[in-house]
Amino acid sequence: MSQVLKKGPWTVERMLGSGGFGAVHLWKNEETGEKIALKKCRLQNEMTEKHKQRWQLEVQIMRRLEHENVIVALEVPEELNVRANELPLLAMEYCSGGDLRRILNQPQNCCGLKEYAVRCLTHDVAAGVEYLHGKKIIHRDLKPENIVLKTVDDRIVYKIIDLGYAKELDQGSVCTSFVGTLQYLAPELFASQKYTCTVDYWSFGSVVFECITGYRPFLPNSPPVQWHKEVCRKSPEDICARIDDHGEVKFYKTLPSANRLTRSMQTYLEQWLRTMLRWDPKARGGGLLTGRRPACFQMLDNILQMKIIYLLHVPSNELLTYPVVEQHTMLDLQKRIEEETKIPIDKQDIILANGMTPEQEKPAAQCWLEPTEEGSYVYLFQHGTGNFENGLRKNRLLPPAVQTIVKDPNTMIPFSDQKKAWAESVFFCEEQCLEFKRLVLSQRAAILSLIRIDSVFVKAKNKMTNELDQMVSKSNFFLESLAYDMMFYNEQANNGGVTSDSVYSKWQKMQREVQGFIQLKERVSELESQAIALQTKIVELQKSPFARTKQDDTLDELAKQARTVYEDFRKTARENRDAIKDQKPMVSLVVKCVVWRDKKLPDLYAHLSKLGACKANVNTLLPQVESCLQQILDNSRKLIDYQKRRQTAIWKLLEITVQQAKQSQPQMPTQPTDSMDVSRMIAPPQLPPNPELSTINRAASTTSILQSLAMSTSSSAESLKTLEDAKATTKMFEETLGSLMVEHDQFTATLSDLDISETGSASHS
Repeated sequence: MSQVLKKGPWTVERMLGSGGFGAVHLWKNEETGEKIALKKCRLQNEMTEKHKQRWQLEVQIMRRLEHENVIVALEVPEELNVRANELPLLAMEYCSGGDLRRILNQPQNCCGLKEYAVRCLTHDVAAGVEYLHGKKIIHRDLKPENIVLKTVDDRIVYKIIDLGYAKELDQGSVCTSFVGTLQYLAPELFASQKYTCTVDYWSFGSVVFECITGYRPFLPNSPPVQWHKEVCRKSPEDICARIDDHGEVKFYKTLPSANRLTRSMQTYLEQWLRTMLRWDPKARGGGLLTGRRPACFQMLDNILQMKIIYLLHVPSNELLTYPVVEQHTMLDLQKRIEEETKIPIDKQDIILANGMTPEQEKPAAQCWLEPTEEGSYVYLFQHGTGNFENGLRKNRLLPPAVQTIVKDPNTMIPFSDQKKAWAESVFFCEEQCLEFKRLVLSQRAAILSLIRIDSVFVKAKNKMTNELDQMVSKSNFFLESLAYDMMFYNEQANNGGVTSDSVYSKWQKMQREVQGFIQLKERVSELESQAIALQTKIVELQKSPFARTKQDDTLDELAKQARTVYEDFRKTARENRDAIKDQKPMVSLVVKCVVWRDKKLPDLYAHLSKLGACKANVNTLLPQVESCLQQILDNSRKLIDYQKRRQTAIWKLLEITVQQAKQSQPQMPTQPTDSMDVSRMIAPPQLPPNPELSTINRAASTTSILQSLAMSTSSSAESLKTLEDAKATTKMFEETLGSLMVEHDQFTATLSDLDISETGSASHS
């Protein structure tokens, strides 16, 4: 086929893979750009009739399957089709991501895939396997080489391929044929015993284990015969077996520590793997649920749908995880955090990646973020402390295998142990890089949180300053007006006018209180000084190298170099592996990683401490500013109230004076006679009751009015003159009243202008 490079518009680009009898090539339509993977039998003349039937069965099965996680069979282009007497071709969609084995062989995955990739892989492959089983098809050869990757809408989709060993079952049927790849083969298939669809569970579990750890679960370096002899002794709960330093087989119920899973996901998947890797095929998979669905698929769905909060405890640089359901409140979450970290609830400073603080009245699920490849974290700080010693101590630990080669780079160890030590060295370098990046992200969240609360603080401080200016202006205007009123009050009181000790004493009290309002200027000035110093610190923190978008990539480079060294090590020819005893290339990178980390971590933690101190200062000053602002606003309202009361008192005094003046005018008859009722004219005026003026001294003014009225009866001419004088007096009072009304309107307008100015300033701030 390699000699025929083009058929019609189709051109062969390259071989994608080959198996026992078939080969898959990539073809491209030069006219449309379409690409297909075409599988053709390359040993047709050497195949037995049974093999030919198996080939035809695969083509038949593939052409009637339709599922997102199973490779899609396409129509074979007419130009590429074979003759009628030849075995049929199988055209399939092209998956540009390659197969899972290629991904696992990448040096960065030597200790397993990232958690996000493991989640996506298990979800997709489980969906594909369940679909096949629903169609009564057992794959029987699940392995990394038979899982391919395709990018769909910016998401990697995993698809099952190669149904060459697939077996169609009648309902309840049991098979006995021996097929599949030995390393992933279920025990009953290896022993040529009867089997059901649970053989795919074992293979699937083995693939997932390898994706998590980087190697197969049970004695990956042992030959199949020894493997079967040893692994058959495992307990139902064992999920892996390794040979220890003494050559003995040890079984384990948990995953090895060198993996990229978080603790919650590791715990859940360990439980699931115990179900999938049971030796007893009847117990494997957990049986069927009420709806006839296998328990293992429902269990996996529950795991992958679980909302897990990834909380970075910054003081210890430890990633904590908390599964939550909709019923969990923030208080429930905080209690769990307190139980584990010993940080009291009131001291917990939980910050989202955008710098916001979770709302206490909302469910805890508000802290959950959709899983991503880069990871989504919430950050936990402790109010009022900058102790990060636990974080510094944690990062000084090396994995045991890495410690061995670091202590003695010239140590002689077997190839398998050396491979493990180098793989864990790569893992260690990458973990240091990841943990440092998480801390940098935590300080970014802390800065955003500081900026948010500082924004509230600055607004409150500006409003406090503006309100103070408005209040001082109002107070000064009020005091000037009050002093003017008190001066004229004293003048008319000294001249025998209307007086009120109660009113005057209240004016004096107002004067003292308003003078006290202005003393708030000192408190505001002190708070402003502290605010300026705080803003200077915040600006300096934002200029820190750790606050920059582009960070020092030394750890990234060291991790990259470690991957390169490990890849070169793996490429070494098998016959020369025993000659590779020099650990220095990898040890050198590990040491450089540790030195750089130990140099930079104290600086980063010092920066985080300063951020925490600034935030604590803001949290301390903000209530003081808000309290001072509230006091200013209260004083401004008191000023308005005092002004109303002062104006009311003045109007009452004027009202009494005018009434006295009107009642002091003589009532002249139309035709004056000697028999006029003088006693009625000289009757004292009736003053209206007024509790505000209950102490007004009316004696002097009343006597003066009575004497004036008595004298007005001496003669008609004198009476007329008195009447004219009374009219003049009334006119004078009316003019005075008008003048006071004008003053009142001006004062009211001034207050309105101040309020408008105040509103504008607040809006501007």
